[in-house]
Amino acid sequence: MAVFLLGYGVIAPSYPAAAVVAEPGQTIDVAVNAADIAAGNVNGLTFKGFGVLSANSTSALLLDYKAQHPDSYARLLRILFGGEHPIMTHVKIEMGNDRNNSTGPDPATMRWETEPADVARAPGFQLAADAKRINPDLKVSILRWNAPAWADSNDKIYRWYKDTILAAYRAYGFMVDYVNPGVNEAAADLTWTKRYANLVRTDTTGFRPGEADRYHRIKIVISDEAGIGTFGPSMTADADLRTAVAVAGYHYNTDDDSAGSFKQLAEQYDKEVWNSEAQATFSNSAFRPNNNTPDPTVPGTGLGGSGSALEMANTVVKGFVMSRRTHFVYQPAIGSFYEGGQYAFKELVSARDPWSGWMHYDAGLAVLQHFTSFAAAGWENDTGTAGIWRAVPQASASTATGTNPVVGRNGLPDYLTMAAPDATDFSTVIVNDSEQAKTYRIRPSGFRLGESPRLAAWETRAADPGQAFDANYKRHVADLAAGPDGAYTVEVKPYAVVTVTSLDVTGDPQWTAPLPVEGERPVLDADPAHGVLWADGFDYRGKTVPVIGADGSVTNRRKDFTASRGGDTGADPLYTWDRNGAFEAVRVNDREYVLRQQVDREATGVGRAWNDGEPITGVGDLRWTDYQARVDVRFERGPAADNYAAIGARSTGGGSSHSLNGTPYALRLGSDGTWQFRRTGTTVAGGTLDGFDPAGWHRLAIRVTGNQVTGFVDGRPVFTWSDPAPFLSGRVDLASGFHYTRFDNLRIERVPGFHPYYAELLDNLQMNDLIYGGGWRHTNGRGMYEYHRSASTSQGAGATLTSTFTGSGLDILGPNDGSARLDVRVDGSLVATDQPTRASTNFQQTFDLRDLPPGRHTVTLEVRSGTLAVDAVGIRTNSWR
Repeated sequence: MAVFLLGYGVIAPSYPAAAVVAEPGQTIDVAVNAADIAAGNVNGLTFKGFGVLSANSTSALLLDYKAQHPDSYARLLRILFGGEHPIMTHVKIEMGNDRNNSTGPDPATMRWETEPADVARAPGFQLAADAKRINPDLKVSILRWNAPAWADSNDKIYRWYKDTILAAYRAYGFMVDYVNPGVNEAAADLTWTKRYANLVRTDTTGFRPGEADRYHRIKIVISDEAGIGTFGPSMTADADLRTAVAVAGYHYNTDDDSAGSFKQLAEQYDKEVWNSEAQATFSNSAFRPNNNTPDPTVPGTGLGGSGSALEMANTVVKGFVMSRRTHFVYQPAIGSFYEGGQYAFKELVSARDPWSGWMHYDAGLAVLQHFTSFAAAGWENDTGTAGIWRAVPQASASTATGTNPVVGRNGLPDYLTMAAPDATDFSTVIVNDSEQAKTYRIRPSGFRLGESPRLAAWETRAADPGQAFDANYKRHVADLAAGPDGAYTVEVKPYAVVTVTSLDVTGDPQWTAPLPVEGERPVLDADPAHGVLWADGFDYRGKTVPVIGADGSVTNRRKDFTASRGGDTGADPLYTWDRNGAFEAVRVNDREYVLRQQVDREATGVGRAWNDGEPITGVGDLRWTDYQARVDVRFERGPAADNYAAIGARSTGGGSSHSLNGTPYALRLGSDGTWQFRRTGTTVAGGTLDGFDPAGWHRLAIRVTGNQVTGFVDGRPVFTWSDPAPFLSGRVDLASGFHYTRFDNLRIERVPGFHPYYAELLDNLQMNDLIYGGGWRHTNGRGMYEYHRSASTSQGAGATLTSTFTGSGLDILGPNDGSARLDVRVDGSLVATDQPTRASTNFQQTFDLRDLPPGRHTVTLEVRSGTLAVDAVGIRTNSWR
């Protein structure tokens, strides 16, 4: 067979896609012929599974989980990277430059040219190290978006990469497997690519014993463009470029170019083709079945529809069928940054509460397991004997429309077949993201399946009425016997994924165990007895973190907390999420340890950013409401217009959150003694302090209670202001200019007589807690700054929302135009009529009901006129303590 001649340099023919002839309601025939398995193709058609992209601050809180709740962190590693058939086979790390490259910055491993590379401060390298202990076959890759200011030439980029790669090897014992030498989401510089590949192969300087051989085996990826790669024709035409490059990767598009370059690269030249940045689920799949949006005609889509887990699965199918993608990397697979960040709720795991260990595992993971758990996924070894399964083009088809998103609601065939290279087993994954059932007839031939073989059918779909939300995830629904014609028939229900397989995985605990279901999400309330929500002096001496074992367990071995996160010259502090700049715990002479902003215009320079803005970090809980926050600040540089320190309150993220302009309420102290109070970037009040010492320590404090905001400098009030359209909840922000600036003695406290936080923050689609009456439109897949990317919008007068809770009131959050007028009933009694709402933005309150007697209440809000949009409902606590 021609496919077996690939190893001898003979070009095999291109495989056509399987014929698609079925109409909705008709039976779809799938011929799975063992003769079509390209056993000699060891790179292009081997199914490599899925990857995690750690980049742009999306892993900001993961090390806090490891330190504070190591069991939760270790469980995450086991679920993603563990077992015989891991879901994730790759950790991709986007090198940071301390600037916002979408969600936020990742720390630069080298802030200036002569600094030794420090990978401990970058969470992606530690995630890769821990994942590789569990799965030694895991691949690790790196690339960059923007570079530190000093790395302004290709030679310096090479130095930055090389020093970082060797630092990771020396710290964690793994050599990076793949490097993209270019710039993320930019056209490939082919000349530089060839030169970089040659440098990697021939470099002989600076290595310790044993390092050079490993370093020389690093493979090259191009080009991580957003859209169809422009480099395809160059790769097919240039043998030297093909020698230099192992992987063709591009983002957010399933299709090939007009010349079919990427199919040709995979099939004829045996090159890997990746969807090197793909989208995961745009919502919380546990709530998604509560939507009632017709897509296309029937209200509700279960686990399917726009931005869903099934749409993600169809992207895998179409990506292979159209352009032979055999690897898919999700950005981010793990959302370990606070709500309100750019690209929030576009993830498979949500890990946002390191103080409690809370995590949400999305049904998207179960959908991906339909591919990886029924195949030997990964990378072939040098001798081609690892048994990695090949995807089979002739037994795969896609009729989904679009490229990103991919829409499969037409009821036509969508399936992908993978098979063992020795023809002992195969699996066909069928995706039905439509509202009609589909019938498939699968006819295998040439496989060594034994006498009277049965095929197993495994299904994932949304729950039936009255069931737990995950009741139908990963269910063994049938054992199929062949008909007289040797075909196996299976019906695939609407909005479901089914894998038909010759494998028996009933004894595999990684597959049969359900995904964890998160419990309650405790609010960050560090010391209730003393009224302290959170306090940090940034001195972590004596604190340690555990070492993760090879089996994913938490061992008894410990490492020093500070050393494990960057050391005394700059360690990642607890519970902070940088959105620009670099805020690290640093040992200094005068006060031992402080939080220091590390990007200094004079010393380090300021690199480029995706979202420009000055340094800012957030700390704490989105659900905090009324509190006082204080911090001590000190300037290391002399007075300058852009040299300042600030503290902010009720921060909720959003499109401007990469700068202080996105903070609802901020007290800004200039290094010249001027101060300003700003609301979302607009100056409300300001002045100049008498006798200001620019070299001394100063205390900034901000108090938020209801709609009133008060600021203090060095213990003296400098303003009090009442906001007619208040933000009523959110975290604390700290900010500075691009100058070395110190912060210390952070303390966030309750204010006597006020409620410090919501008892619960409910998503609008948590319909076990919220009851809707009348006309409402419930939608998923909405914007990144909406809670779980969902919203409920009233469809006329008479629409009602009812909540029964224990507490003293509730708030309605979400973007509104202020047109809605509400009637309010409490415990069955009409207590207010025609109440106004406020114009509001994401995570801002459009209506608040307060001061109910502590206890159990039922509140009903009825829309009298206008339109009410509900993103979330905040339940106010029962008492101040």
